[in-house]
Amino acid sequence: MIRALRCISLLAAFTFSLSAFGFANFTQPTPEELKMTADPGAPGAPAEYLYLETWSGRGPFTIYARIKIFTEKGKEEYSDIHMDYIKGADSFNSVEARTIHPDGTVIPFTGEPYNKEIVSFRGYTRMQKVFSMPDVQVGSILEFRCRINSPYSGGWYIQQPLFVRKAAFHFFGRSDLPVHRTEILPPGVRVTGTPMGGYDLVMENIPPLPDEEYSPPIHALGYRVQFLYTTYTSAAEFWKSEGKAWSGDVNDVTYPSGKLKEAVDGLIAPGDTDTQKLAKIYAAVMKLENTSFSRTRTREEDKAQKVKIRTANDIWTAQRGDRDDLTLLFVTMAKAARMKAYVMYVTDRSSDIFLKDVPNWSQLDDLIAIVNVDGREMFFDPGERYCEFGKLKWTHTWTGGIRQTDFSGAEVANTPPPTYADTGIERRAELQIDPDSGIHGTIRVSMTGDEALRWRQEALLKDEEETKKNFRDELQQTMPAGVQLTITELEGLTDSTQPLAAVLTVSGSMGTKTGHRLFVPGTFLEAGTKPVFTSAKRENPVYLNFPYTEQDQVKVKLPANATVEAVPSDGQVAFAPNADFVSKYRSAGGTYQYARRVRVANILYQTQEYPQLRDFFQKISAQDQQPVVLEQGPTVAGKGN
Repeated sequence: MIRALRCISLLAAFTFSLSAFGFANFTQPTPEELKMTADPGAPGAPAEYLYLETWSGRGPFTIYARIKIFTEKGKEEYSDIHMDYIKGADSFNSVEARTIHPDGTVIPFTGEPYNKEIVSFRGYTRMQKVFSMPDVQVGSILEFRCRINSPYSGGWYIQQPLFVRKAAFHFFGRSDLPVHRTEILPPGVRVTGTPMGGYDLVMENIPPLPDEEYSPPIHALGYRVQFLYTTYTSAAEFWKSEGKAWSGDVNDVTYPSGKLKEAVDGLIAPGDTDTQKLAKIYAAVMKLENTSFSRTRTREEDKAQKVKIRTANDIWTAQRGDRDDLTLLFVTMAKAARMKAYVMYVTDRSSDIFLKDVPNWSQLDDLIAIVNVDGREMFFDPGERYCEFGKLKWTHTWTGGIRQTDFSGAEVANTPPPTYADTGIERRAELQIDPDSGIHGTIRVSMTGDEALRWRQEALLKDEEETKKNFRDELQQTMPAGVQLTITELEGLTDSTQPLAAVLTVSGSMGTKTGHRLFVPGTFLEAGTKPVFTSAKRENPVYLNFPYTEQDQVKVKLPANATVEAVPSDGQVAFAPNADFVSKYRSAGGTYQYARRVRVANILYQTQEYPQLRDFFQKISAQDQQPVVLEQGPTVAGKGN
């Protein structure tokens, strides 16, 4: 089953109650709509919205949509309708739907929607109500209306994955609370007020959300309007006041008890530096069970085990907690070691972008720790299982949120950006080519930072054998044709103080023979890598997860009957100050060797920078595709390599 209406489903998660009101009947399609096979406004699109309308503010959130299916792909992707809601807070009021065939035949929806769990965390469960439109054909019009009772504030997500011919959005405000409105709209488009204190917006020919690789969180890019009820006169006042209250609550939770001070005293030594103290505390917290990566206990289980987690001291006693619990515990233990420590509440930048001008606490996702070490602040991510000491997971770097300050205050702040030194990938290979073009040898891959964290956390959520297979499969995609990998070791999965290392064996054959010449890849570890940024045009900024340094050293022993006729030219590509590349190739004494290094320091590139970024990676790809040319004589029987 393929999820459809991704952005529409977001609307259901951010709306709130309104009083019941009536609606017109379904729309009679025009002959032109029934005959449509494409739309000049959306050339090549698999489907489009003929019409989209939402109501929010008071009463049930309601969405009405008409979707025209143009292709088999459109039929596959949009025949199932998915609506998000929050379990226990939202409820479905009704679903009405029908399919209209190109000849005008109407097939009403008579089935029952079913529930699908998307994510569950700390008592919060996001669900989807899913229903399948009946008898969908290419050329059909899908028409549906859904009503959802929800207590959450409202917003309009205007751009969708599909082109929208016409849309109307309505918000019915409450008279007892002022509304704070933020909007991102195209030039010349304005929200209009209604006599009853509401807001309307009508738009036509809305382009789809650009779906490009390496883009910022997609729903953060599109046109949207958000409404929030607030008693504050400004966003700055909201963050100052609400942040102060939050900081006070955090201080209550992170006040170290005598028992916790004793535990910390048992971990550290009198002569330890602040860094050494924190490293020992961090290691102790990392050893505890992180239920965000195992499983959350039910209330009944906690009650049976007499576990009550209200403070950091309770977390230490229970020897377990979720990612936020363990962050609070780390801060408390740092305080117990007589260090200044603070909590920061941040936006996960893999899913959203923090907007300080929007007074909405729900922007914030995760807690991280800040500790003053020898006069400078260091950032820590103890809630992310196996995150290295003194580093943040990339989702918590270069993002915004609210942090504690001295004297129980709080302020809007940003986390530091990651650097290319934080994540390193080093690959070494020892290979041998046989006279018949067979190849064998080993590859050792060593990883630190976010690349190591990715595999360690995958192993937590899956298992070691499946993780090893996935690692092998990912590296296999970069191999030359005919080469096969077998993974033998994946070391350091549970020890973030050491690099994560993988060992793989190489077998198969490699190269293309033409007469007496054998052409083999000059860059073995990148021979099968697909080029990136192949499109000449770009609509979105390029948004990479994290900067990195990648280094390769490869040594290939050649067949005894082969001599090197040509090796690739050394390469150097600069894209200062964003990235650089260097490669060197040598042959001597029956061996061929190369060394290669890529450093990417910047993770955000505006559209005007895209041509230079694309040029940088295209030049690297061209460099990597240069061959080594071997001239082969006759094989001497019985003579080894």
